[in-house]
Formats: sequence, C-alpha cells, structure tokens
Amino acid sequence: MLEKLLKRTARYCEAEGLISSGMGVLVACSGGADSLSLLDMLVRLSRLSRYDFRVEAAHFEHGIRKACGASLADARFVEEFCRERGIPCRVGHGDVPALASAQGLSLETAARELRYAFLERVRRERGLDVIATAHQADDQAETVLMRLLRGTGIEGLSAMRPRARGRLPLIRPLLFATRREIEEYCAARGLEPRQDATNGELDCTRNRLRLETLPHLAAEYNPRLVQALCQLAKLSADETDFISEQADAVWPELVADGRLLARPFRQLHPVLQRIVLRRYWQLCTGSGKDLPFAHVERLRSVLLNGHAGSQQELPHGWLFRLQREGRLLFAVMAERKR
Repeated sequence: MLEKLLKRTARYCEAEGLISSGMGVLVACSGGADSLSLLDMLVRLSRLSRYDFRVEAAHFEHGIRKACGASLADARFVEEFCRERGIPCRVGHGDVPALASAQGLSLETAARELRYAFLERVRRERGLDVIATAHQADDQAETVLMRLLRGTGIEGLSAMRPRARGRLPLIRPLLFATRREIEEYCAARGLEPRQDATNGELDCTRNRLRLETLPHLAAEYNPRLVQALCQLAKLSADETDFISEQADAVWPELVADGRLLARPFRQLHPVLQRIVLRRYWQLCTGSGKDLPFAHVERLRSVLLNGHAGSQQELPHGWLFRLQREGRLLFAVMAERKR
C-alpha cells in the first residue's frame, strides 16, 4: 500500500497538472493522518530528480481545544515532525471561538476563514506557488452528500476539485484516495498522527454524516458509496465546465453596458439561463457567493414573463428590474434605495 499510494499520488498530480518542476508547495498540516501522509509523500516526491519541487509546511493553531492543551500540543507535534525531517515550517495562532462569537459564525466557518488567511499569508511571504490541502475521497463524499441534503444544482455537486477555482491557489493531491488507504500508508511508514477528539463528536452535520449516515448507507445499500459519490462529483464537474463554456460563448450577446438583454436571454435553454443569471448577479454585486436557486427562478420568471417595470428584490439590498428603451427590453441590477 505504501509504494502503491505514493505512485498513485504522483500519477494523479501529473494527470491533474497540480505540481511541476521548480514549483513551491506549502502543505497545510494539522498533524492528522491525512495531512501528515500528504506532507510525507510530497517531500519524498520532491526529492526525486523527475519532480524536483520545493516543499514547506504550515500549521494553524485554532485555539478551539486550548483549555485541555490539545491545540497547542498539535502545533508542537507538527513543529517537531518537520524539524526532524528538515522541512521548513511556520506555525500560526488564532482564536476561532472568539471570531465565531463576534461575527455569529459556526466554529467550522470561522476556523476555515482564519486558517486560509494564514496559509495564503505564509505562501506569499515564502514565495511559494500553491497551497496543498489533504482533502481526500471520504471528505469529497461527505461534501457531495451534505450538498444533496441541503439542495443544490449540478455545480454544487462538483464539490471539491483537484485544483480549486476560487481566489486561493489550492491543490488537493489526495482527493482520489480513501481514508482507509491513507491510514494504511501511515501505518506502513511508521507515522503516528494526532487524533482530534472533536472529529468524534456528533455536534455538526459533517461529523454526523461521517460517523452515522455514510456508514449506514454503505452497509445497507452500496459498499462503494464513497467511490459512487466521488464519481458523481467528477461527472458534475465535467458537465459544469461544459455548460460554463457554452455560457462564455453567448455572454457577449447577452450583456452590454451592465444590462442583461431580455430577447436573446429568452432564446436560451433553461440551464444556460440559470448560469447566466448567477454570473450577472456576481458581476453586478461583486459577490463571490452564489445566488440561491429560488431567487434564480424568480429572476427567470421576470425576464421570461415580465414587462418594463417588473422587478424582484434580492438578498443584501439588491433590486432586479426590467426597463425599456425604444424596442429594447433589458434588465438592470442596482442597490435598493434606503
């Protein structure tokens, strides 16, 4: 399993174009099995002349388990692991519970915001190219199932990609590997990862899916459930990319001077109408967040059935309104007057 997983990781990185010779990679290392295996594998690959890239590590101490000392112990563990192997390592500290309380966020959301801000800061300071996270196949399956339960479209089912499409240069070299494969790699390499006790608590949706729902579905309906959900994510990502390319092609005919033209919009397939509306929302508002499905459908109704003066209120104080100039009917989006 040890050498097999290492070779599969190398092939996956090559196939997805994640790492190239001379690149600088910052590995986000929590000290758990996934990130410890990722760091170990990338260091081993980086020392082969065929790859020859630079690897550094970073650990964010979030302060969630500070009272029992576990949070600081995790940081010391990662520091010592890297010191023994000559891996440059940067440790950052934050107070996730305080941020969550102050801004009304969940601990998971607050931790993610602080962690990625720290990782990006370190990446820039160290002159590295990408941030490698240890998300793996079981994480992907949990994400797909969670989005299904909350209600999502094909783009949401794409879940995590090998190379993230957001503002941060994130790569996920282990997205193909299962949790069991990674744990077997740890055992074979003599790695002794830290255990986060909060992963075993049924206090959030993801933990309940991991500990209860997915094992039950796998036992009762499909023992290869993780692989099936990851396949769904891959197919959804490919189809989303195709639809996005079609939207790119028609976009110049639809949007001019910040106005969305009604007539060419009405001639589009509903699938393209929805992606165009979500893009138009992001263009006008500058928001990186997607527009909820219910709002997209209301905007479609306005454009397909409305007339000059028809309008729809949107989240965060925005207003979508149809206007006419001569024979030209178009939509505009503006902030509502207070």
